[in-house]
Amino acid sequence: MQSKYYKAIIYMILSTLSFSIMQLIVKISASSIPVMQQVFARNAVILIITIIAIIKLKENIIPNKKIIIPLLLRSIFGYLGVISFFYATKTMNLADASLIQKTSPFWTTFLGFVILKEKVLKIQWIAIIIAIIGSIFVIKPELNSNFFQISVALGSAIFAALAYTMIGHLKGKVSGSIIIFYFSLLSTVFSSFFIMTFKIPNIYELIMLILIGIFAGFGQFFLTKSYTQAPISTVSIYSEFGIVFSYLFGLFILNEIIDLYSIIGILLVIIASILPHIYKKDPQ
Repeated sequence: MQSKYYKAIIYMILSTLSFSIMQLIVKISASSIPVMQQVFARNAVILIITIIAIIKLKENIIPNKKIIIPLLLRSIFGYLGVISFFYATKTMNLADASLIQKTSPFWTTFLGFVILKEKVLKIQWIAIIIAIIGSIFVIKPELNSNFFQISVALGSAIFAALAYTMIGHLKGKVSGSIIIFYFSLLSTVFSSFFIMTFKIPNIYELIMLILIGIFAGFGQFFLTKSYTQAPISTVSIYSEFGIVFSYLFGLFILNEIIDLYSIIGILLVIIASILPHIYKKDPQ
């Protein structure tokens, strides 16, 4: 496999690590900071960092007319994915919502095959299925949610996959910072409409909100770098490493207990990530 694909894989793993750290901070601070205020802060901090980067790099924020639609679609689909997931996690069993969200690599690979005409080998489909089975062992869903809730959660995974497909479509046409700028701008504006009550944060809460934004920014940066350097069907499966990171944080930081099923699930996710490298050639 070419070195650029290894770089893309490393970027995706760094992205999942960053998002996992962000989720840990969200969980720690959730008792004192309203959820939508966390969402707003996450997007606002990313927007500020991106604007600074764009100014420093002297990039033009007005894109070519040919890529305006994909840029807007990436932003809209990404935001719909976030909102759908927050709704699902609020109204249904968390394990059920998390499991359905973990089907996103399957949809990303499928859309990469259909829309971007990427070559997807059988071993990649097998690896994704194994990773999803591993997720079931770790998350242990109760599957007691109603059809509408499941549909919203599934919509979250598909919206995320559509957003990642748009990133793949923009590969080589615009810089990653511009992609992130438009996504964070739209998300910040829309998120402000959903803040029903605003709580003035103390120093500790302000630091937590800033850290949420910083690690979400790292996650977006590495994710965009990954999807713009390799076929999305090649690297999407590595987003499943979020399960591994989340449970390691739970074990060593939150003192959560990991049972045998979780260990089996984590091993299956790791095996799934290794399989494509053993049995397939370089992605096309």
